[in-house]
Amino acid sequence: MAALAVAALVLVCIWLGVLTLVVVLLVRQVGLLTVRLSMASQAISLDDDGPEIGSSLPEDVASVMPKEDPAYLLLVSAGCDPCRELVAELDGRRFEQSIVALVPGREEQAAEIAALLPSDMRVVLDPEATDLAESLDLESTPFVLEVEGGTVTRKVHLYRGASALIEFMESGSASVQKRNFVEIMEKEATEGR
Repeated sequence: MAALAVAALVLVCIWLGVLTLVVVLLVRQVGLLTVRLSMASQAISLDDDGPEIGSSLPEDVASVMPKEDPAYLLLVSAGCDPCRELVAELDGRRFEQSIVALVPGREEQAAEIAALLPSDMRVVLDPEATDLAESLDLESTPFVLEVEGGTVTRKVHLYRGASALIEFMESGSASVQKRNFVEIMEKEATEGR
């Protein structure tokens, strides 16, 4: 009978140990979910990410930008799955506009993404890409800035992938054409034509 009591006591101790481990793991998971939910509710606003619209680019960033207007600065991180999807969707696409792509991240991953980007894009890899992204105060990826004359004119987080980038760039050129048309009309009205 003593052997049976010892065996039962051992089984109860093992069972209590397993239950304790399960409770500890559940508490950990609840804590992780709580932290994630609190971070999601404090998500970074697009207005707060990157330079303000109308602000000048930092000198180090302006030095890598092409002189044509408008020019675009695309930030895609090597470890970002939405960035990889965006780059894959751009496969073979050519752009009339000048685009500089910053690709911060591990060398192997960044090289893979850079190889997938269209050949007409200028690509900047680490360590320079990370330095430039930090000087722009950009935290979310994929992200694009429109720059005219060294000034940020528009910005957008590309959460819808390549279609969002294409739409953003096409709407920019349409607004420039429309704005130039309005300016011409205003000039003609002023001159009395």
